[in-house]
Amino acid sequence: CAREASRGVGDARPRRARAMTTVARVARGGWDVESASTPIANRARIEQVETNVDAPTTPEMLFDSALELRHESGVALRFEAEDALREWVKLGLPAIEVAAAKTWRRSHVERFGDASIAATRDARGGEGVGTSADGADGAALPPGPSMTSWNTTERSAEYDWTFTTPYGGTVTTTSDSNRQPPTWELTDRRIDRAMLTERDPILMYDELTLYESELDDNGVAHLGLKVRVMPKCWFVLLRFWLRVDGVLIRLFETRFFCDFTEVDRTGAVVVVRETQRREETWDALRARGAPCDPTQFPDADQAASVLLAAGGPVDIVTHALTIAP
Repeated sequence: CAREASRGVGDARPRRARAMTTVARVARGGWDVESASTPIANRARIEQVETNVDAPTTPEMLFDSALELRHESGVALRFEAEDALREWVKLGLPAIEVAAAKTWRRSHVERFGDASIAATRDARGGEGVGTSADGADGAALPPGPSMTSWNTTERSAEYDWTFTTPYGGTVTTTSDSNRQPPTWELTDRRIDRAMLTERDPILMYDELTLYESELDDNGVAHLGLKVRVMPKCWFVLLRFWLRVDGVLIRLFETRFFCDFTEVDRTGAVVVVRETQRREETWDALRARGAPCDPTQFPDADQAASVLLAAGGPVDIVTHALTIAP
């Protein structure tokens, strides 16, 4: 809704790194909500994440920023880049070939070196990784930079380099709660958008970038979130936004909502999670007369507006997390 966006929960523009860690925290309605925004992770931390999630690489801008919403029952909902990248690895989408395959291969070599491409070419019987569908011959590329500038941890160029993740948060329990984490179940419940538009004071607001990549100058991939806590509810918007210039636009929006005032007879509270996924190719947008110039999609807000106006396909699914007292 319009007011949802105007009050800061409908916008997920990339926000650059802060010089130091900042923390915001508030307790309300049986929940303790805490966010931490950190600078870009250092090389040691990046290598640790790659090892932990078994990833070939990570986005250029990786943050240890995190949001955690802890309920008094001991159940917590957490958002962080490492778990999001773990879901990216698990999803295992095929690699997207950009419109100018040779250009991408050259920029990839300049950034990472050609060892991974050569290894993949050998494994595929001599086929160049960047060979285009129209018969480009995968000719030898100019020498790359010195080894000191290569990302030597990257294993292969043949992976989903858009970092697309279906991540929907991580449900945990505290060590002293002695209970199993509840699970998300399909539901007919809906987010109370009327409550979100009420003019209640905002007790806490923050926005975090979890990771971001410029995709070797072929677009942008960004995972970020916004959180808002009010007297009667909290709301989180988690957004994965992808633009691969000349190829496609992808927008995954996941909204989380908890109404403090709604408790059933057993004292259980419910978190509603609504996931909307949109994906359009540039050709499909052009065919419907929608904007198809990268400059018209500078951020997730613009992409959401254009994709909604274009009337393209959208997958919507809603889950509920029931938290017993």
